[in-house]
Amino acid sequence: MRLKRHVPLLKSTLKHVAARPLVSSLFARTRCRYASSSTAYPENIAVLGGGVSGLASAYFVSQSFPDSKITIYEAEKETGGWIKSRRVDVPGGNVLFEYGPRTLRPGAACLPTAQLIQELDLVQDVIYTKRTAPGAANRFIYYPDRLNRLPSATGPPTFSEILNLARSGILAGALQAFFEPWNPSRPSTMPDESIGSFLSRRFDKRLANNIASAVMHGIYAGDIWQLSAKTLLSQAWQLEGRYGNVIGGMFRMNQEVQGPEQIVLWHPYDLDTLKMMRDEIRLDGKLLAQLGDASMFTFRNGLQTLVKALQRNLEGNPQVEIRLGSVRDYKMAGGQRVEVVTGTEESQTTETFDLVISTLRKTALTDYVTVMTVNLYFPTPGLLPVQGFGYLIPQSVPFEQNPERALGVIFDSDAITGQDTAPGTKLTVMLGGHWWNGWEHFPDHEEGVELAKSVIRRHLGIQEEPIECHTNLSRDCIPQYTVGYDERLRAYATVLDSQYKGRVRVVGNQYHGVGVNDCIRAAWLTARSLEGNGWKEKGTGLERAMDDRSWVTAPLRQTYRKEDVPAL
Repeated sequence: MRLKRHVPLLKSTLKHVAARPLVSSLFARTRCRYASSSTAYPENIAVLGGGVSGLASAYFVSQSFPDSKITIYEAEKETGGWIKSRRVDVPGGNVLFEYGPRTLRPGAACLPTAQLIQELDLVQDVIYTKRTAPGAANRFIYYPDRLNRLPSATGPPTFSEILNLARSGILAGALQAFFEPWNPSRPSTMPDESIGSFLSRRFDKRLANNIASAVMHGIYAGDIWQLSAKTLLSQAWQLEGRYGNVIGGMFRMNQEVQGPEQIVLWHPYDLDTLKMMRDEIRLDGKLLAQLGDASMFTFRNGLQTLVKALQRNLEGNPQVEIRLGSVRDYKMAGGQRVEVVTGTEESQTTETFDLVISTLRKTALTDYVTVMTVNLYFPTPGLLPVQGFGYLIPQSVPFEQNPERALGVIFDSDAITGQDTAPGTKLTVMLGGHWWNGWEHFPDHEEGVELAKSVIRRHLGIQEEPIECHTNLSRDCIPQYTVGYDERLRAYATVLDSQYKGRVRVVGNQYHGVGVNDCIRAAWLTARSLEGNGWKEKGTGLERAMDDRSWVTAPLRQTYRKEDVPAL
């Protein structure tokens, strides 16, 4: 039955790696990378939003249309959105605090990000965490009152790892996986369901609450009883739809396609996208080798290094203008032009553009959650009882073990080395997410610090007082792909297509995935789809949502060339 080669896919289903890539625009024919001077081009382009999605979109579009005038509108006082890095002086040197995202994942999905790093001359600023480093290999879930190390992703779990997890109770219900192939399939009329409902129905509710909820806390800060299984566990959802079950379907699928490689389900759009990135993006061999050996990577001065480099590049480009201030809305202005409305409600200004790339939110599409990060620095090294990336807290942990409503704790001192010049222990506590849904008031700085210190005293036994405490409250920062998301996205794409006829394209974490790599990839694809006469054609940036082709089987690595693309 070749069980060993299926272990990674089983693990990926629980870790959300199997969730489909969400991509922007794709055209079957090949266009030139740069528009020629004789080709008609959009004279004026507006990019709405100066987060990483907007900045990357402006960068790639400026390459596609070097003669266009590009105006970026950002409502805040600085660009970068939720990506914020701050260096703080402490006794003996300084330390770096990340208030938002802090690391990036290598793999085929990060190719446009790697291209940016290369073209912005940032390769020398990248620092890597190798797959074998404790910060990559050791990850924990807190349950019910202690840390439990998860099996390393570098290979099949060992007997002792499974035994330790079983003793903790975190694997309660795992034996139900053996009976999953005989569980009834979902009704053909069921359009979607929550992750919690899906895993309970196919496997066991305890696995959903103990493991899946912790993973989703780390990615979406969301509630598995609200998040969409069809969207976020798309491989497992499609397997059940095709074969009637997940595990048996996986084995049947691999038996149908005989060969040495692991077979998985792909949406044809995603296959085409990955092939296109492989064919068109070329990276330096040394960068590829380092990415291939890494579990994650970031920059010596934090992830905001990438944002600042993008901004510097755009500010130095005479065809680009960045305007800081509010942007309110956009609408058709008649003909083939789009009107962008800026300013306050009392004092509005309108300008018209040939093309708009919007990263603005569509309120009816998703809800958002609010997260507070609390950065703590202790001058004493080695305060942590274990080495690793950190731990996540599942929804099943009793209230008395998590009254602070924490999502997890990142061991920054272990996860990323090479950013700090002072010795010590550095942590980030994540609070809130779906636990704070419906709250009108959130903790202030002092309350956030006390909550974070309470968490690490109980969970990690750290009694020492930190000498640096930074809090950052990110209101409505992570979109929630809740049940029915795919249908809502499709409906929005249909309206956008009908109303703007290709003159408005959308990019961002509400549409294409919540990760930084997801947003940059969508920006790259959108710019590519506009090249030549593409900007005159119908399109929305949501072509993946409107693609009705059936999923297909393909080898996991079919779309990658070993010499060109870092390993997944």
